[in-house]
Amino acid sequence: MTETADRAANQALRNDLEDVYGRYEELRSGVDELQRSLATMQVSAASPEGAVHATVNSDGDLIDLRLDPQACREWNVDTLARVIVETVQHATAGTHRQVEQLVTTHRQPDEVTDPAQHQPAGPSHHELPAHVRPEAA
Repeated sequence: MTETADRAANQALRNDLEDVYGRYEELRSGVDELQRSLATMQVSAASPEGAVHATVNSDGDLIDLRLDPQACREWNVDTLARVIVETVQHATAGTHRQVEQLVTTHRQPDEVTDPAQHQPAGPSHHELPAHVRPEAA
């Protein structure tokens, strides 16, 4: 009787392991794609009058800044500085929105948000013999 129970428990564990490994492979692939997207992301913004153009990367780091020469001659430095800062902030806000959208897109549609809701098919590790229990962290 115990041998039959052990076989059933082993089969349930194998099934759970295969399921977990399949999910891992899907997540790993999604993470790789997400990392590639983030590595190449660039977001640009222009000031309302078009005198300032700023481009930032996915971290919000300024990677390009273009200024209209006429604005540089005609505007006082405080106005020019304010417009530059506002334009960079707009580009950074756009980056945050795009990163959020990418992460949302790469999430699993059936992803369980509450781990307590996930019930494995096999026995818990507390029900396993001591020699096959996972080590405590």
